[in-house]
Amino acid sequence: MKYKNTFLAAGILAALAGCGGGSDGETNVPPPGNSGDNPTNPSYEYVVNATYMSSCGYITPQTDAMVIRHGSDGSAVAVYEADANGDIAIDYEDVATYTMLNVGYWNGQPYPRIHTYVDVTADKLVDRRIISQDYVDDGTCDCDTVTLDISSVPVASPAANVVYSTTTARTIYEDRDLDDFVDVEVCRQNNEEWPAIALTLTNSEDDVPEDYYTALITNYTFDETLVVDNAVLSRKVPINVSNHNEDTNGNLRLAIRGRVDNIIYYADNISGYDPSELPNSVPMFEEPGEATTGIDVFNTEYQEFYDYGEEVNITFYTGAEVRLPSTHTATVDLPMMSYNLFAEQAMSFFTTENYDFSASGADSVEIGFSARNAEDNVAFFFTLVTPNKGSLDIIDTLDADNVDFALDFDFDMDEELSGSYMFIHTKDVISTDDYLESLGSDEMTAYGIVYFDF
Repeated sequence: MKYKNTFLAAGILAALAGCGGGSDGETNVPPPGNSGDNPTNPSYEYVVNATYMSSCGYITPQTDAMVIRHGSDGSAVAVYEADANGDIAIDYEDVATYTMLNVGYWNGQPYPRIHTYVDVTADKLVDRRIISQDYVDDGTCDCDTVTLDISSVPVASPAANVVYSTTTARTIYEDRDLDDFVDVEVCRQNNEEWPAIALTLTNSEDDVPEDYYTALITNYTFDETLVVDNAVLSRKVPINVSNHNEDTNGNLRLAIRGRVDNIIYYADNISGYDPSELPNSVPMFEEPGEATTGIDVFNTEYQEFYDYGEEVNITFYTGAEVRLPSTHTATVDLPMMSYNLFAEQAMSFFTTENYDFSASGADSVEIGFSARNAEDNVAFFFTLVTPNKGSLDIIDTLDADNVDFALDFDFDMDEELSGSYMFIHTKDVISTDDYLESLGSDEMTAYGIVYFDF
């Protein structure tokens, strides 16, 4: 999409053109509290964190990350820099517009990641953990395979579907129709402790799983098979899916995730073409006790259109999600966002520089854009979080002159981008209509997401 490519790329980079180039030893932006806007509060502090996570699970602080606070005119009035732990402490408690800058890696090449939040309090900024095998993996990653005997787990007869993960990874794996054994690769870095292994087991003969067993394996060796004798039957709660797009040509998917500290331990994915093909109850993952269960149901729709003679592929997701504590017992109602309302508003975005998702019930909108250069490396990644209606003109009001960032924003605006995508993500937290209150909520949320791939 040439027009929108050029518009977004030019706006983002022009807005932040002052970033980069390295430090000359001079501080050009006033320290926090000397901005001329409302003063900071020494008794208030919110810390947002930025780290890298290697494919081996090793965590490294992003010491180059920073947060810019913009004044009412869009200028950079204060800069908060990461410490040795990747922590960025912000002592401003009033509403402001913030831009968080950090560095990602793709094919070994660094690129800027830019996240702007409009009219928020600092506690709405999100921790950034970049998962990249291109960073830190310096040959010290040690991996091995554990063989587990699952034959004693009730759902393993005659065969089981097994989802497994480890506590140093962000990836889950699935093996189907296993009769007795499952092999799990575990990795560690710098001779740290081996990670725990989390298993989710269901019977492979069930189209819709009846029983879920979970097991957390912490003590194992590599020279002998370990019998899984600690699997626990998960308690289930009823669910009710509503507002499904009945005219869909795509499928309906239910994703279940058991997390501890945002790391996925347990999981399952179930697909169908109608709510009647989904289970009427889902497991609540209770081990360990601090686990939460995330439930996400969504439709998928595919479209395409032509812009300037080029094909644009579009993928829509409309659904509902919630994250619940392990103690939850009540029926879970999942009211999906209306596909028709969301799709209509999303497509109108390309006829105007303004957007309005209020008709879909959305409280907030996140617009994202990423592009690759001629070498097929990521040029930049940008996100903008705003209330449910607004204009991309906000980008033109922001600047970061005289802010020294770790990367030089040396982009050729005349260079043809080799590929890019844009997404729009709207959220309607059912319990509130307040923009600030809705941000970061784990409560029941109807949502719409659209990806434009051009």
